[in-house]
Amino acid sequence: PRHMDSVLDILDTLESPTRGGSPGTAVALGRALGVCSTPVCLALLGEPPEPPETPSALTPGQRQLLGDLLGPHPAAPERGAVLAPDGSTVALAPLLAGIEVGLRAGGFGPPLRTLEPPAEPLLAVTLTEALGTSFLFGDNNGTALGPDGCWDDAENPQNYTLRGPPSPIPDSVAIGAMDGVVLGARLARGSLPLAELLRGYYGSGNGSERARPPSSYRRRDFGALVGQGRLEKEVAAVLGVLRELPPTRELLRDVGPREAAAVARRAAREFGRRYVECPAIVPRCLWGARPYRGTPTLLRPPLGSVFLHHTLEPARPCRSFGACARAVRDVQRFHQDTRGWDDIGY
Repeated sequence: PRHMDSVLDILDTLESPTRGGSPGTAVALGRALGVCSTPVCLALLGEPPEPPETPSALTPGQRQLLGDLLGPHPAAPERGAVLAPDGSTVALAPLLAGIEVGLRAGGFGPPLRTLEPPAEPLLAVTLTEALGTSFLFGDNNGTALGPDGCWDDAENPQNYTLRGPPSPIPDSVAIGAMDGVVLGARLARGSLPLAELLRGYYGSGNGSERARPPSSYRRRDFGALVGQGRLEKEVAAVLGVLRELPPTRELLRDVGPREAAAVARRAAREFGRRYVECPAIVPRCLWGARPYRGTPTLLRPPLGSVFLHHTLEPARPCRSFGACARAVRDVQRFHQDTRGWDDIGY
């Protein structure tokens, strides 16, 4: 299944010397398969290495999954995403790009190259290059970010479908980028085996019943690391870098500092509103809702008020995606089957 647990199993093998792996194999393999192949990424990290030899302990299914997840998908970046234990969908490409920058900044691997004009490497490879180009070349109809999507089966995820017109930064890519920043900053302070790092961050299975995994707090932690002002500055900086790089120089020839600053301001503002200030909302298709009975009446914003209603059951709070999804399905089942209502009543 396309679940983070499947990725962790692969990383365990790739990094285990006793199973034919070695530290750094996962990052090198990701680069060789197409992770971080944009102009700014290549300027910072250099050309991709030759694919390392993968351990024979990897099964054919694991090799196939790895190629599917890490291969380049410029027209459909959501194809490289997995379902995490906290219920979020995470694109692996920006996550691994941030991890590589963090490792190299911390002294594991060759030093990072210098960008001219200067730009923050960790933000450049995870987010700001994609964010700047999406808002620069996109339209003004709100399609520079999003949408979210749904899995065919939350317990055994195989296929992920976007819920609207695609943009260069669907929600899964934004989430992977934020996680890449958070974990890259952690690795810059000292390296850890990737499987250990990701297992500690995402949890495993359907999450921990004892406490929510750290990934549940990505919006808070990303916001603490990268405020809107810094994000705006770095988007403008990376657009300046793109004006100097041969592959993109012609495309940005007529983009002056004033336009770049305006694009950066809008990009940082919209990204912050969608992914930092607003809480994550799990769509019905992801928690496994039944269809609405009848024809729903859609709400029309702005709303005069919003009520957040607690549940009677379970008495203890759910702290994992699986437990919370089951709890909401139980509420819906009770309201529809016992109360005879069209859907969850409140």
